[in-house]
Amino acid sequence: MKRTFESKKNEYRYRKETTQENLEMQVTAGDGIVAKYGDHILMADRYWNGGFIAGIYEFVETPEETGLCECECRLNLIETSEGTFLDGGHALEWAISRMK
Repeated sequence: MKRTFESKKNEYRYRKETTQENLEMQVTAGDGIVAKYGDHILMADRYWNGGFIAGIYEFVETPEETGLCECECRLNLIETSEGTFLDGGHALEWAISRMK
């Protein structure tokens, strides 16, 4: 089956399913943030317009189930920020505020 890719112009490409390791390779070096927060992974990254975006992922596998390192366990995207932020710290602050 051929997969097609559809994207809006300049839309950030959040991966619906990924791993912490892959997220760390995706975010912008020096500007991106990937951080474990309980049983979630929070990420922030530079956006094309100079602002920053944020996303929240949840673990769907554990090292006990898979025998893999935690950074290799699958994650599912559960929420993304609607707008942009001034910097990565504010983007991460939004993600943390969603955990309460």
